Amino acid sequence: MKKNILFLLLLFSWSATSGQTKSILYFDSNKYELKYNSIHMLDSLINYLSQTKYSIISIKGYCDNFGDNTTNQILSEKRAYAVSSYFKNKNIPSQLITSNGFSSTEPIADNKLKEGRAKNRRVEIRITIDTPVIIGNPIDQEIKQVQKKVVSADGIVEKKESFNSESSIDDLAVGKTLVLKNLNFEGGTAILLSEAKPTLELLVKILKDNPTLEIEVGGHVCCADDMPLSILRAKSVCKYLVKKGIDATRLTSKGYSRSRPIYEDDRAPEAAKANRRVEITILKK
Repeated sequence: MKKNILFLLLLFSWSATSGQTKSILYFDSNKYELKYNSIHMLDSLINYLSQTKYSIISIKGYCDNFGDNTTNQILSEKRAYAVSSYFKNKNIPSQLITSNGFSSTEPIADNKLKEGRAKNRRVEIRITIDTPVIIGNPIDQEIKQVQKKVVSADGIVEKKESFNSESSIDDLAVGKTLVLKNLNFEGGTAILLSEAKPTLELLVKILKDNPTLEIEVGGHVCCADDMPLSILRAKSVCKYLVKKGIDATRLTSKGYSRSRPIYEDDRAPEAAKANRRVEITILKK
């Protein structure tokens, strides 16, 4: 039975009514080679799929409106084929994959503009998921938080407090969100680094000392939208807590991709590190 969940983001969306993921990869003009960011996203998606049950993978290639229709049709097919080949080379069964090119049809932006043409040079990946991986009480997934993005002069979108050795139960008001300080991962993965252990152990202690406390663990990424990776990072923290004896029903994991950056411009290393984070939100005390 399919779960009903909705994630609406620029590059990755999860339709509540259809149980599908949607990812978009972009290409350089007249090129069909996968870019670095695209490979990174595909690897995260494949890692995510390895932990789910899934059925059909639909891959559709598109072009901008430069060039004649025959040339664009061939190019769109090559773009779709490049993505399908990557999946197959990573041992995704070929019978699950359909791949087609659609030339310059169905533009999602204005081809008269340079930025619009860049968005139209794309491949869309839709994957039907039978059983999404969720930790915690599904009812908690209905909790919605609406936050306005107000960018300050230094480019900060959201001011965030940290959860650290000075934190106590008094700091954990219902609805409050705290960044798990020094919680880092191996680049492009959901593998926790050893430096994250003190923060996680502190969180374990507070959860054990307060048995009615329930939290949402939210994963965030930097630099480009990557919903699968943000979900896996949140799940990694939840798995650690469960392994340490915390009841899974007290935990809800959720991925936010790059929808709630601390820094809008995260090209600088420190800004990227700040955006690449895991947060906890207090659901119940």
